[in-house]
Amino acid sequence: MPDALRRRLAAWYQGRREDARPAAPVPAVAAERLVEVGREADRVEALRREAHTDPVSGLPNRRHFVGLLGSVLGQGAAPERSLLLLRALNLGPLRLQIGDDAVERRIALIGEALDAYPQHVVGAFAGRLNDSDFALCLPANGVADETARTLLEALRATPAAGPGGIELAIGGADDLRAGLPGDALAAADLALAQAEAAGPFSIEIHAGGGAVQGEQAWRTRIAEALQDGRAALGEFPVVAADGRLLHLECPLRLQLDAGGPYREAQRWLAMATRSRLLPRVDLMAIELALLAIDRDGRARCVHVGAASLTTPGFVAEVQQRLQAQPAAARRLLIDVGEGVWLERALPRLGDAAQAWRACGVRLGVEHAGASMHALARLAGLGLDHVRIEARFLRGAAGDPTVHAFAAGLVGLVHGMRLVLVAEGVDDEADLQVLFDAGFDAATGPAVRAL
Repeated sequence: MPDALRRRLAAWYQGRREDARPAAPVPAVAAERLVEVGREADRVEALRREAHTDPVSGLPNRRHFVGLLGSVLGQGAAPERSLLLLRALNLGPLRLQIGDDAVERRIALIGEALDAYPQHVVGAFAGRLNDSDFALCLPANGVADETARTLLEALRATPAAGPGGIELAIGGADDLRAGLPGDALAAADLALAQAEAAGPFSIEIHAGGGAVQGEQAWRTRIAEALQDGRAALGEFPVVAADGRLLHLECPLRLQLDAGGPYREAQRWLAMATRSRLLPRVDLMAIELALLAIDRDGRARCVHVGAASLTTPGFVAEVQQRLQAQPAAARRLLIDVGEGVWLERALPRLGDAAQAWRACGVRLGVEHAGASMHALARLAGLGLDHVRIEARFLRGAAGDPTVHAFAAGLVGLVHGMRLVLVAEGVDDEADLQVLFDAGFDAATGPAVRAL
């Protein structure tokens, strides 16, 4: 990948990085236990790769790629995404000509070329959608055409797409808007169909439409909503295997425009983080949850961004609110999202666990599952539970590899002495399989509280 293109793709991320505060010491844990957790993490990481990775190209499989795409497009405000689809046009004839093994070696080379982008550009990810189609999502607008030409040139210089190799066509959708992954794939697939019709090694890129609202306008809307108290909590049941309601999961919603609808976090959370408003958002969620618990006595769980933990004084501010409402605090759960921010905030997570658990709060990590080694680093921090993101568990009832990964998660997380929760389960068969495997609780459309 050319350095200029790499810098351009990475600029959106590098320009917003902040230096973390000096790390606080992580609580001591028995060395033997950490070694055991590390070994179990290695084993479950292998199961994760088997469940979510195409074995020939080494790229994420279709289910996992579409889940990732849905996550980034669901972030709302100006997601800054471009999507490329690559199609191998002659796999059938080529298999007859040179054999399956030779074709798979060429597919592996395509996988290596695509995987170079996630390795060098934070936020990029690739996947193999089916036998002949590959995908690459980039965290920037206006780069799809340049990337497609660079990628095609690089592949044609290798046995993958050189003389006698795989004939490729590339289609893309640049400047994607927030929405469903199926819409983005359909837009890129339309361009791919036109490239395929034009012949081997053709490229067709379609640009997205519509104006993107500026960052300052988003910041003003979010800040005014918080100032005016235009915020509310959603309520979704989290249940145990026997159907008992354990607590309510309560994501924050904001009324971005006075008199308008209350919008879910996926519409504004990314911009709140970029605008440094996330600590205010998180404090609002905690305050609303404590008031609701005081009102009806039902346990509730709210979400706190890992970025907030690195904000000076945030942990103490939350502690003050908990101490002011001790009875409600004892029925409050707080989830912190896994990801890049959590890696930086890990010592602060230990500080928060110590301070907030003293008030009776149960603290956990949500959206986990991307890395078992990252999960293992949570051992000994004083957490109560871990929630596994839905895309890692979808298909557990029908795919033995996903089932095996889910069972491995049970051993790993329970070995860390944490409660294991499945997020967003939308299939009743999957739900039953996860409970049978040993998951302690679940939430999502398939969940029904007694």
